[in-house]
This record gives sequence, C-alpha cells and structure tokens, in this order.
Amino acid sequence: MKNKLYQLVGMIMIGSIALFSCEKEKKDSAPQLPPLTAFVIDSHEFNQAKSTKSYNNFGAAVMAIGYWNSALYSTLVVPVASYVEALNHEAERVNNTTWKWSYDVEALDASYSAELFAEVIADSVYLEMHISKESGFQDFVWYTGKFDIVRTAGEWTVYNNPESNLPWLEIEWDHNWKAETFDISYTNVLEGNDYIDSYIEWGITDDPTCNAYFEIYDSLNDKDYLIEVNTTTHNGRITYDGTPHCWDNDLQDIDCTF
Repeated sequence: MKNKLYQLVGMIMIGSIALFSCEKEKKDSAPQLPPLTAFVIDSHEFNQAKSTKSYNNFGAAVMAIGYWNSALYSTLVVPVASYVEALNHEAERVNNTTWKWSYDVEALDASYSAELFAEVIADSVYLEMHISKESGFQDFVWYTGKFDIVRTAGEWTVYNNPESNLPWLEIEWDHNWKAETFDISYTNVLEGNDYIDSYIEWGITDDPTCNAYFEIYDSLNDKDYLIEVNTTTHNGRITYDGTPHCWDNDLQDIDCTF
C-alpha cells in the first residue's frame, strides 16, 4: 500500500515538474510577431497600367488603387522595411513582461536602427517600433500595435513622420490560420488630409472564383470600389456605380460572366 502511495506521489511530483517546466518555457519565450500580411497590403498586381482601350477595366482597378500605391510608397517604406527585418531576428528579454528586437535596416538610401518592443499583458501583446536614422532623428515611435497572443486579430497606428508625428494610418487585421484566409484594412486618419477617412481593405478568401479582394473608399470623391481577383489566373473584375467590369487572364476587357 505504501509503495503504491509513494508511486502516486512520485507521479504527481513528476507531472507538476513537467507542467512547471512547460509554463516556465512559455514565459521565457518571446511572443511570436504577427505575419507580414498583418501589416502590409499586397497590391503588386496593380502596379502597372495598361494604356490601350482593351485594358480599360483593369486600368480602372489600377486607378482606384493608385492613390494608395503612391501614398504608401512615399510614407511606408521605412516602417515596412523595419517590420520585415524584425521577422528575421530573435528577441531579447527586457523584463518579466517585455521583449525587444534590435537590428539595423537599410531603406531609401539611408541607414536606420530599429528597436521593436513587445509587452505581454494577459492574453494581449502591445508593440512599439522605435526608429533612429543615422545622422538624423532619434528614437521616433513610428508605429504602435496590439494583437491577441494567438495572432488572430490586431491593430496598428502608423505615424506620418518624425517632424509632425501625427497619426496617419489606422490598420486592422484578422487572420484565420486554419482556413489560411485573412484581411487587413488601412484607414487614413491624418487630420487636414484631403483623403481623410478613405480606406482600402485587402483580403484572401476561400472563394474559388475570385479569392482576393480589395474594398476601396475614396472620401475625396465619395466613391466606392470593389475589386475581385483570382490570384492564380489573374482574371478579375471591378465594381463601381453598381456595375461590374471584368478582364481575362491577359488583363483584357471581357463581358462579365462570373
């Protein structure tokens, strides 16, 4: 009887030690950062315009995304480069709840040092990206963020530049790891900007016909656009003023039959 009791106590102790070790390992591990699709909208498919009349529909999609392509390139190059590089590095512990990724990054023909801080509070992670430019500004908090610990949803605030330091973009994102689908939206919140309240949302769905979409609102002209694309065949359609306009896998205009 005593032997059985000793065996039971031993099993409980071993189980407790294993559980403690597992919990300790979790606490000693830095939180995983959200995927790149939680920060960057991929609109590369619409970076080139087609000028002939047979490409009118695809050209309309290029024009609809045009503002965002130009605005994002001019102001997001350094923030995006800093986040891409963060995904290539390991974090170090700062204190019981905070971790830091430190590294250098090159962008716009300049050198920057970046420090990305992550603070874990309950089941949420709070992020701050501090960027310093060589022979330039120092310790600028270029963007902040928050996401759930399992990385299914989150948000970012991106500031416009170190001089004015004003909120420019509000980003919201969702990620379904099992279904391999996601969406991310950018909203212009820059006070005094002509396009304030404009937004673009990009998503990947499980729709076999058009598995990628862009929803765009142009606040300056009060126009809505829905762009849907098949990322394999590259055919798609743009809908505005209630009417769809389609193109085939060569990007040429066709009647909408899908």
